[in-house]
Amino acid sequence: MLSELVINNFALIKDVKLELTPGLNILTGETGAGKSIIIKALDMLLGGRASTDFIRFGEEKAIIEGCFDIKDNPLVKDLLKELGIDILEEETLILTREISTSGNNKSRINGRVVTLEMVKELTQYLIDIHGQHEHQSLLNPEDHLRLLDQFGGKELMVLKDRLEEVYSRWQQKKNRLNKISYDEKERERRIDLLEFQINEIEQAELKLEEDEELLDEKKRLSNAEELSRTVNKAYNSLYQSDFEQTAIIDQIKQFSKELDSLVKIDSSLEEIAESLRNINYELEDISFRLSDYNDKIEFNPQRLDIIENRLKLINDLKRKYGDSIEEILDYYQKIDQELAELKNSEVEKGELLAEITKLEEEYLVEAEELSTQRKVIATELEKSIARELMDLSMLQTRFKIDFLRKESFTKDGIDKVEFLISPNPGSELLPLIKIASGGELSRIMLALKTITADIDQISTLIFDEIDTGIGGRVGKLVADKLLVLSAKHQLICITHLPQIACMADNHYFIMKKVVNDETETVIHPLNDNGRVRELARMLDGTLTETTLDHAKELLKSAIEKKERIE
Repeated sequence: MLSELVINNFALIKDVKLELTPGLNILTGETGAGKSIIIKALDMLLGGRASTDFIRFGEEKAIIEGCFDIKDNPLVKDLLKELGIDILEEETLILTREISTSGNNKSRINGRVVTLEMVKELTQYLIDIHGQHEHQSLLNPEDHLRLLDQFGGKELMVLKDRLEEVYSRWQQKKNRLNKISYDEKERERRIDLLEFQINEIEQAELKLEEDEELLDEKKRLSNAEELSRTVNKAYNSLYQSDFEQTAIIDQIKQFSKELDSLVKIDSSLEEIAESLRNINYELEDISFRLSDYNDKIEFNPQRLDIIENRLKLINDLKRKYGDSIEEILDYYQKIDQELAELKNSEVEKGELLAEITKLEEEYLVEAEELSTQRKVIATELEKSIARELMDLSMLQTRFKIDFLRKESFTKDGIDKVEFLISPNPGSELLPLIKIASGGELSRIMLALKTITADIDQISTLIFDEIDTGIGGRVGKLVADKLLVLSAKHQLICITHLPQIACMADNHYFIMKKVVNDETETVIHPLNDNGRVRELARMLDGTLTETTLDHAKELLKSAIEKKERIE
């Protein structure tokens, strides 16, 4: 439900705030006052085409904002979650459209900038506008099947659910078949490529972390001479004496002996002497290990060539199949499985074709049953709409639901449905979009909505110029229909007929006024006295005692009718 609409700097509107209620919200005013501007602003809010022509003269941007109560709208809440948009604590949805002279237009849902496609996807479950504007579900043939199925109720939905389940299984099999089905030459090319890649990786006999080990070995071999020279020098310094220098270990042994002799004089030197002996043992161990290491140093150019060639092979494989040996081996597992599937695909393909044929037969059985039931429901709906249209002074109008067969399988079945209308005797039945006027569309939708009120999930309906071409008697019938419909939906209705306006739960008066030499459209909520005066104006254009009394009678009659319905 639309609880609040705020419009700033849009056309003649400078600043307007509408607080709307459940039930029937009526907008009235003199011709040219700006009633159509309200509908145009709503249309843009809901994702309609923006135009800078609607920005108020002298202003940089126009802003339209709507606040929706979505407590009883699970479809919208689920879609918000799918779109990743937070639901406000009050279970409200705030939709904002900003139109700028710079062309930097923005739409927001609960403060988050979104695309117009996201707005349209969401608002189709919030508001339907019926009149001479773009946001009309009745003009979209794709919606006609949905409306028919809704009218069919739970019994039809059971058949539709069964069909969707078969279609889903069929689609899965088709997708799998498409995945494994290659042109024979393409399949053979793919097998040849995979076999080459598998053979190349297998021949390499890769081992995890092998490249790191080879790099370490390459470093040692490349620096063998430097390693040997430095290690040998350290070993000689520690252990080998020559005529120029005594080995470090020999020197420490001598120091140790001398210190041991001093311990006999001063026992406090024992700890130091022990440490010196330990150092000597450790240095001897180090010298032996250096000697062993030096013996193992390899001067092997042939081995270095082997390592470099091996690393080149690994790097070539990395360039083709992954950034590491682990990734190469993972890729190997993947293509090995794909090769097996390709080689076995002919067997699986045959099995899938058999399963798909069986599912297609099952689908057609379900689709035919659904189509048959839809045609029964369509006949009932045609009769119901015919009765409603008669009540709405469209006595000569013929309404028919046309069925065509779809060429391909869909989750909705084999039916393509379109609503046709012939507004005058002898005229051809044609699609609504080709011949229906705004007033006719509004009354046809009013007939549909009256019939489907219990099952329709769109909470707010807007009827623009629903009274076009009708007089007082028919206007009274339209008013009765609106009153019944407003028990299930929030209605926003622009009207020129007092017979409709008197039924309002919330009545706004739209007028133009001049402020500081500038024309503005302003909107006033009417109290009981204001409603009487506005109804009197609508009756005769004058405020006389007769018209005022007539207006009071209209209001009294409307109140009594509402009480009887409640």
